[in-house]
Amino acid sequence: AQGPAPSDTLRAAAALATAAAVATEPGGSLLAPVVAAAVVGALAGAGVRRRQQPSARRSGHTGARSVLTQEPPVEFQAGPPQPEPPVEFQAEDFAEDQWGLKFNWAKAWYPSAVVEDLDAGRPNKLTLLGEDLVAWKSGDGEWRVFEDRCPHRNVPLSEGRVEKDGSLFCSYHGWRFNGEGKVTAIPQAKAEDLPRLLENKRSCAAVRPTQLRHGVLWVWGESSPDAALESALVEPNNPEELDDPAMEGRAACGVWSHRDVPYGFEVAMENVTDPAHVAVAHHNIVSNRYTDPCPIEIEWVRKPSNKGGFKYVIKRLKDGPEKPEMEGMVSTMDFRPPCHMYIKSEYKSGASLTLLINFVPTKPGWSRLVGSTLLVKGRNGEKAPGFAIYTAPIPRFLTHLLAPAFLHQDQVFLHFQQSILQKEQMKNKGKSWKQSYWIPTQADKGTVSLRQWLDRNGGVGWSPAVTNDLAALPDKELLFDTYKTHTAQCTTCQKALGRVTKLQAGLKYSAIILASAGLATTAWPMLAGGAVLGLGAGAAGKLKKMFHEVPFHHQDNN
Repeated sequence: AQGPAPSDTLRAAAALATAAAVATEPGGSLLAPVVAAAVVGALAGAGVRRRQQPSARRSGHTGARSVLTQEPPVEFQAGPPQPEPPVEFQAEDFAEDQWGLKFNWAKAWYPSAVVEDLDAGRPNKLTLLGEDLVAWKSGDGEWRVFEDRCPHRNVPLSEGRVEKDGSLFCSYHGWRFNGEGKVTAIPQAKAEDLPRLLENKRSCAAVRPTQLRHGVLWVWGESSPDAALESALVEPNNPEELDDPAMEGRAACGVWSHRDVPYGFEVAMENVTDPAHVAVAHHNIVSNRYTDPCPIEIEWVRKPSNKGGFKYVIKRLKDGPEKPEMEGMVSTMDFRPPCHMYIKSEYKSGASLTLLINFVPTKPGWSRLVGSTLLVKGRNGEKAPGFAIYTAPIPRFLTHLLAPAFLHQDQVFLHFQQSILQKEQMKNKGKSWKQSYWIPTQADKGTVSLRQWLDRNGGVGWSPAVTNDLAALPDKELLFDTYKTHTAQCTTCQKALGRVTKLQAGLKYSAIILASAGLATTAWPMLAGGAVLGLGAGAAGKLKKMFHEVPFHHQDNN
């Protein structure tokens, strides 16, 4: 089945945004949906304008260097060699001694959930590096994370309850645990045995260190006896502006969200180290696939290392002058291990906008996107030009609801890319990405650096218990599910879905009553009113559907 074009989906959201005041958070501005309607309508309008064919570009313009990074040179292709072999990067870009000690995946912080969207009254299931975890809010008001395993009989604690006394209750046999992981109740134990059993270390749940920073729950990568001490010596990889006292009043985050995506850490991070795809894949949202692609040069700000990641400046070599507001803008991509990519656009005024992208490795073939935007005002209060959408007072749920319109444009590629790459490696033993990909231009320099970083650190540090099956889903339409991957795990969107459902029912039955009365009395105003209410019910139905799925097909994105 073919889904609606992106502009149709956005128009549907715009049509109902005014009525969506009913679905906003209690106390939210009634003006917010109107602003949302304007923003979404503008995006939808951008999707239906007729596109011009690209003009002729200057010829003879190629990347300064190839993306080959190994000594001796390797052909980045399968099959016969190309007539002109790629040119190597300069040796100093990838000097052996600059990489340093290997990155330890277990000894790191991971942003795993946005607490505003978690359910504080029940256990919340998480996954990290192939290990199932459970997040819950204890009686002292702190968010806790345990490994999702009751020490009694290995059943999931995420199927338990958070009790009124603030303990985590295992619903299988009634054992209770406090915030430190110690068992506080064993109903099956005799009174004389209970004190001794409660002190046994084997009765404890496995606790993960946690931190709450700017509304995001960060989780440590393991639960060894030294985890509390080791995690205290490491800071979460937050952007410096958020914790800099000098930036108070200038730096602020937009709406945070988390959602699970059906593609793994490797291809997810490849995607966000790749500036070239944006001009093509995100057609009608932020680009024109026919006129915007151009050569790209990448210059190091911080050369690759195992613990430090890398950072580079992006230079688009496009014909013609830049827009006046974009003159002097500097764009950087900053990869910080284990899972952070900060894409920053900075202007001469000192204003900037940074996309905070965290692809948390949950299990092979899947990852969790935890993201937001960081807005910094200029030295005299200036705002970053062209990014009004990020500061518009759009309801929180609508920000979450519209995200797939952008994300699904990449998702249809990344889910299948990982499966195809694994099949190529299985068909040809010993074949790696170096032989499967053919990468002749410098635009992919960041992607190659990311793959090299993974190779040098042994790939993702998965739990030994996971299987690495990257087979594609049997039905492409399953990729577009938004209920299981987000709505079911987001209390904000669950509440909004409930309100939209009530709104749709109210409009529907009001339309039926009004239209019936109009037919009975031949009153045309009543018939017209019924028709309007019916259209409103239809728009509400389209918005409701977006909580469950947002189909996307590049073939229909004209």
